[in-house]
Amino acid sequence: MRRSGRAAAAVRPFRFCAGPGRLPDRAALVEAGRTIERLGYATFALPDHFTMPFAPLLALQAVADATSTVRVTQTVLNQDFRHPAVLAKELATLDVLSEGRLEIGIGAGWMRAEYEQAGIAFDSAPARIERLEEVVAVLKGLFAEGPFTFGGKHVTIAALDGTPKPVQRPHPPIMIGGGGRGLLSAAGRQADIVQILPRPLGGAGTGSTGAGAGGPRPFTADAYEERIGWIREAAGDRFDDIELGAQLLELAITDDPDERFEVFFQRFGRRLGDAVPSRDELRASPLLAIGTLDEVCERLLLTRERFGISYLMAPIGARPESLAPVIERLSGR
Repeated sequence: MRRSGRAAAAVRPFRFCAGPGRLPDRAALVEAGRTIERLGYATFALPDHFTMPFAPLLALQAVADATSTVRVTQTVLNQDFRHPAVLAKELATLDVLSEGRLEIGIGAGWMRAEYEQAGIAFDSAPARIERLEEVVAVLKGLFAEGPFTFGGKHVTIAALDGTPKPVQRPHPPIMIGGGGRGLLSAAGRQADIVQILPRPLGGAGTGSTGAGAGGPRPFTADAYEERIGWIREAAGDRFDDIELGAQLLELAITDDPDERFEVFFQRFGRRLGDAVPSRDELRASPLLAIGTLDEVCERLLLTRERFGISYLMAPIGARPESLAPVIERLSGR
C-alpha cells in the first residue's frame, strides 16, 4: 500500500472528538458533555461563531466542571475575535480550572459574513495566515515563564508576564485546522495537532490559498495525500511530532453498505454541488467508513496506516452514540 511517508514514525493511538451542535440551555450543554465523556471520546468540542448559542470558552468551563476525564477543545477559535493577550489569559485560565484538560483549537477565520456583521475587517488570506502565526507565537510566549516581548507586523507585546500559567507545560496542545496550502503550512510550522480539511473552507470567497487549478478533487485520497505533503514540507524535522486529525465524512455500521452509501452520496451531493467527487472517488475516501463493525474498524486502521491520521472528529450531524462501538474497539489502540 502506498503510504504518506509517515510509516517510520511511531503509530499514534486513536482519539475521537465530538461536539453537541446547537443546544438550548446549560442543562443540555452539561448533559452533552457527560454523554460524550461516558461514550469514551477523548475531546468535547465547541465551535466559535456568532451564530452559535454559546461562547466556547465559557461554555467549555461548564462542561469541564461537570466532567472529569474528557478534554475540552474548540473547532476552532477565530483569531480575530479576541486580542491575543486576552485570549492567552482566558485559555490559561481554562486550562487551570479544568485541571489540565484543555486543547487549543485556533484558525485564521474564514466566514466573511461574520466579519461583515460584526464590523471586523476581513483581510486577505495571506494576511490572516501571517497574523495567525503571530498570534500562536504570542500565546506560546505568554504561557511561558517570565515577561514576554513580541514585535510583529500585526501584534505587539511589551514585557507582559502572562498569568495564570497553564497547568500543561510548556503549553496546552495547539491545533490548527485548514485546507489550503498557506494555512496548512503555517500549521506545520506551529501546531501540535493539525486538522486536515479536504478543501479550503468557504472556497474562493474567503481568499484562501488552496491547491489551485488541476489539483485533486476534494475529499479524495489524493487530496488528503497532497495536504499531508504540504504539512510535512513546512514542518521539516518536527513532522513526526505532529498529531494528524480529520473529520470523518461518514461512519455507519450497517449490513447494507450499498444502500447506506447511496443515501449519504445523495445528501452529500446536495450539500456540496459541483465539489462532490464521483461515487467511486468518494467510496475510496479515507474518511468514509460504511459497513459492518469489523469493516469500519479495518477501514480506519488502514487510514491511519497510510496517512497517519489518528485523531478523528465525528461526522457533521452525527449522533455521538453512533460512533460508540468503534470508540470502544479502537480508542487508545
